[in-house]
Amino acid sequence: MSETPNSIQPLVLVSWDGKSPPLQCLHIDATPQFSLVLFDFSGTVAQSELTVQGLRCRVLSGATECKGEIYQALAAHLAGASPLPEYVSLIDDDIIIGVSDINRALHLARATGLDVFSPCLSHDSHYTHRWTLQQGQAMAHPVDWVEVMMPFYRGPLFMAGAPHYEGNVSSWGIDKYLIPTLQKLLGMERTAILNTIVASHVRPVTSGQKTYRNGRTAAMERDALKARCIALIEREKPELRHGHWYRRIFVQRHSRNAWQRLVYGLGRPIRRWLERST
Repeated sequence: MSETPNSIQPLVLVSWDGKSPPLQCLHIDATPQFSLVLFDFSGTVAQSELTVQGLRCRVLSGATECKGEIYQALAAHLAGASPLPEYVSLIDDDIIIGVSDINRALHLARATGLDVFSPCLSHDSHYTHRWTLQQGQAMAHPVDWVEVMMPFYRGPLFMAGAPHYEGNVSSWGIDKYLIPTLQKLLGMERTAILNTIVASHVRPVTSGQKTYRNGRTAAMERDALKARCIALIEREKPELRHGHWYRRIFVQRHSRNAWQRLVYGLGRPIRRWLERST
């Protein structure tokens, strides 16, 4: 396994609190076909490398409030690297997945030419968007964007976002607006959720409930990045504002109204009861 950021191998970063045993949710069931980076978000670990369950991991360390700052730290780590990793992934510490799953996900992405992708979530996972869950028997289902909990990006695409990650603590808006905008501008538009690679998310999502040290909430950061992306499109390729893609990303409603939330809340226990009774 390569140990340098210059490697053309994919790079997979896994978050870590700097105190618990690292890689607790990563099942080491195969030899990684990627470089592995541990990100200590407590900022307390001094070592630049650690051996965990027989795997040598590069360690990055920095006191962060949320995922957006991890994007910034990884981009800074890769700045100037040539060539860049084939793919770059940032996996949260509460994602249960195996090394063999990641290896196979990378293989499927290469075989189908994906630019951005993610494993799907098991149906008992904590999730925000239902389309991130496993869907049927197809190998993958196309989506407009993937969430930040375990995304995979082509290396150059990830680094194209580096100037825009700055100042975004929560990472809100990076997945929904920034990456799709850069994909469109760079011609890297193939995006999918892999149904045959299933991970589990074991903790509730909490980033939307905080006000960060920059004085902004996640929703405020999302809205600011949305405006920045619209300005970028206006400057680089204004004709995009008149197409279906722009309406899907920037105009279409992505959250439920009050009535939809009520119906969905009533429907979930009914669906679970039906699943238990059949």
